[in-house]
Amino acid sequence: MKRTSEGTRHILRLYGLFCCALLLIALFTPQAAHARQRQLHIVMTEWVPYTSSNMVGKGALAEMAEIAFKLQGLAVQFSIVPWQRAVDMMDRHEADALLPVYTSPRNKGRYYLSDSMLSVDSVFVRLKDMQIPYKQLDDLIAWRIGVVKDTSYAATLGKQGPFIVEEAPHELMNYRKLVTGRIELMLDTRETIERMMDSLPASERKPLEYMEPPYQTSTLHLAFHPTDTGKKLRDMFNDGLAMLHDKGIYAAILEKHSIARSTGHPVRHIE
Repeated sequence: MKRTSEGTRHILRLYGLFCCALLLIALFTPQAAHARQRQLHIVMTEWVPYTSSNMVGKGALAEMAEIAFKLQGLAVQFSIVPWQRAVDMMDRHEADALLPVYTSPRNKGRYYLSDSMLSVDSVFVRLKDMQIPYKQLDDLIAWRIGVVKDTSYAATLGKQGPFIVEEAPHELMNYRKLVTGRIELMLDTRETIERMMDSLPASERKPLEYMEPPYQTSTLHLAFHPTDTGKKLRDMFNDGLAMLHDKGIYAAILEKHSIARSTGHPVRHIE
């Protein structure tokens, strides 16, 4: 859903000018010579609107990462590959960082994690005219739940009860299964579902409903190798991210990509 108010356009114009000025300053920092010698390699997967080869700035989180590192004098290159390949590239040290990962005990033990880049809500979604009681998680055991392959949802739900979980390659396939009655629920982040719906022609959009409360609210991070170099890059990124917050660039990026900060409540109904 596009935001076209004059106030928003003004914010985005200021954001563009401000980013250009900061990037010019970054080019003349002492670290800039190092940036010219080496590019930081960040590997990520397609996850609209956070990371994507089809979006301006390669998605909101990729744009944050690139600007934060440039403010520290480091240039960035991105590779967008399937998730398991991205993880394997990190394991083989073919990339310097992985974007994004959820905070979890496993990820904390495997990587140095940056400060939180974004807090996101994962929600169950149903057709609006499909009545499914939902007060607690166990209420959903009898219903078929569609999740995207290579996300953590299937494993997490599997540990929480005998849920009927079906995996699909992407959220659009889950949506098509939902409207044809092959599943009753989808589970994904709010923004991912919204962008998927926005990409469809009006004739294919069926009214959907978020089911409250969210299944989980989690933070997304940039992950680095658990080495001295990884720790140094993590600290540099955190410093750059703090600058994005201090200068208002962080909020402007969220506004630019129409991402609302997590509140635990629906951002909007999906029509």
